[in-house]
Amino acid sequence: MRKKSHTGWMLLVIFVCLCVLGGVGYAFIQINKEEAVKTTTLADANPKEEPVAQPVHIIEREVAERPKNQPIEKEKTALIEETLPRVFTIVTTDSLGSGFLYAKGGFIVTNAHVVSGYTDVKVRNSVGREAPGKVIGISDTYDIALIQSDAYKDINPLKAEVNETKVGTEVIALGSPNGLENTASVGYLTGVGRDIRSEFVYEKAYQVDVQIESGSSGGPLIDAKTGKVIGINSLLLEKNRRIGFSIPLYTMTYLIDDWIKNPMNERQVASVFGVYDDYGASNFYNNDSYDDDSSQDEVEEYEGDVYFYEGWLQEFILEFRTVYEEALYNENFYEIEQYLLPGSRAYKEFDDYFDEISGEGMRFDFIENSVTEVIIYDEHALVSTYETLNFRNKAGNEKYYVKEKNYEVVIHTDGTYRIRDVSNR
Repeated sequence: MRKKSHTGWMLLVIFVCLCVLGGVGYAFIQINKEEAVKTTTLADANPKEEPVAQPVHIIEREVAERPKNQPIEKEKTALIEETLPRVFTIVTTDSLGSGFLYAKGGFIVTNAHVVSGYTDVKVRNSVGREAPGKVIGISDTYDIALIQSDAYKDINPLKAEVNETKVGTEVIALGSPNGLENTASVGYLTGVGRDIRSEFVYEKAYQVDVQIESGSSGGPLIDAKTGKVIGINSLLLEKNRRIGFSIPLYTMTYLIDDWIKNPMNERQVASVFGVYDDYGASNFYNNDSYDDDSSQDEVEEYEGDVYFYEGWLQEFILEFRTVYEEALYNENFYEIEQYLLPGSRAYKEFDDYFDEISGEGMRFDFIENSVTEVIIYDEHALVSTYETLNFRNKAGNEKYYVKEKNYEVVIHTDGTYRIRDVSNR
């Protein structure tokens, strides 16, 4: 009996195990089927989802890896098309040149030699429309001038490069060479720091191999990658016409900005090159200023022409010092402007100094101003002075100064003496 009972139990246990294993296997098969159905359904619902998402990640990665300060480069054709509406042909009755929009308000930069002798010019845009323009700034030292035209006052200007550009930079010159308007020439900046003296002074000039000709003068030289104006096309080498020169814009912005802030009037513009008879050549130091008979005879011999005379030079500098003290008290640079050569080092330094002291409450008390020596050269005179003054700052602290200076004086085209430079002895 015991043996039979044991066999029965064994059969029962085997039967139960088979049932359990069968149930687990069936459940496993069903789960796999459901997962297979789910996977197939998602893929069929949007089979292209993964390829579409791929380019988005590539773009985001490329943008993230670009340096923050790296300028965005443009295709040359697009850059030229954007620039040309801001490049102009400057027309006078006997000359033709180029110019470009420097600042909003219709302020157009060109070369002085393009508009010398004129206060009113015509400004022609890239589609041939002409509009009147007025010269509101011009230098007889640097080959630079500024025109204002209301017709273009609402157009956004070209961007200016404020630093020196490196040799090897690809550049584009735009303008109207030989009257061929809307011309663009591509080349490279092949040299920097060229100092050239001819009719004008060209300091730190850029040397380029772009094709420029007569009529290109005053047009912009732009960086072919950033589109910023880096220079003003001005000169062509006579012996090798493949070499041109451009005035670095960053060296002239102080002068241009000053003209925008304080435009020259028609009389001042006309007097720079002394071409309008209506304004005449007035001699500030007229004959009536002197009682000495010998000086009167000399003036009659020269028939009114201005020349360097020691007595006049002394009086000129002493008068300047008197007016200068009053200008310092009033913090008004333009009270001494008529004594300074436009565009010169002295003009810029005095202008900058007045900007520096404006509103600071400084006081200057000139004690002694005397001329110690006058040396006359062919084209300029050197007047040496001995000067003493008391200076009081905003806090009320005083200091006594003794200065010995050299004033470099030239004869301006309007027939007056002008200070070109001031240096310490």
